[in-house]
Amino acid sequence: MKTLVKERPIPFSPDMVLALLRGWKTQTSRTRGLERFNGLPDWRIPLDEDAWEIDYFSEEEPGIWRAFFYYDKRGEFPEGLTPWVKCPYGVKGDRLWVREPWKVGTVLPWGGIAVEYLADGARQACPEFPPHIVSRLKEQSLEDCRKKGVAPWLDPSVLRKRQARFMPRAASRILLEITDIELKRLKAITWQEADAEGIEQIFYDEETSVSGWRNYLDPEGMCCRSRDSFFTLWDRINGAGAAEKDPWVWMIKFKVLEIEN
Repeated sequence: MKTLVKERPIPFSPDMVLALLRGWKTQTSRTRGLERFNGLPDWRIPLDEDAWEIDYFSEEEPGIWRAFFYYDKRGEFPEGLTPWVKCPYGVKGDRLWVREPWKVGTVLPWGGIAVEYLADGARQACPEFPPHIVSRLKEQSLEDCRKKGVAPWLDPSVLRKRQARFMPRAASRILLEITDIELKRLKAITWQEADAEGIEQIFYDEETSVSGWRNYLDPEGMCCRSRDSFFTLWDRINGAGAAEKDPWVWMIKFKVLEIEN
């Protein structure tokens, strides 16, 4: 029987797109679909001890995970909570096409558009765009030129920038294949996994082997450990103090199958 390989979209920030292009990034951590577990209230008994707490998750069948709890009979289990959750990113072997910030470069005379990727400024012809979408993008781009008082297509810098979530499949240039998925607490990440998240090493001393990693919250700062660098990245994306909450996350490991250019 032929195995059906599914493709799903996944957004990345410009920094992480660059990490993919440079070969630094082979893992991403996401909370999508886990909101009800990360949003559980504190179910406590009068002595202020935890009554119910998630111990771990186990994949019971491909893509289907179950939460197992610490149990305290004196506590009250959250009413209506189901322990089952389906991974929204798929299973090992499935593919993820990357959505990234972009803009229209120009409309191609033979159909389609040239997409400009904001991460690195690269352009790519995308003739597969449906005609009705090309028509709408052309109209919006001409409107951008009129508002800035420039001739159509003369200055691409005036064309509107578009968020990753609005990138259609036809414009995606990066295709990933999932090699493994884990479901665990964010702070359980190892230094090797933090490195695989694509964080940037900005300092290395050959004599002492001392390294330094980018602090994504402080352009002038530096982190001495890759895990700490990753947590600053997490806070920059998800808000101050987000890493300290130690949410449950999908840790998705992957390999890059394709980068079109």
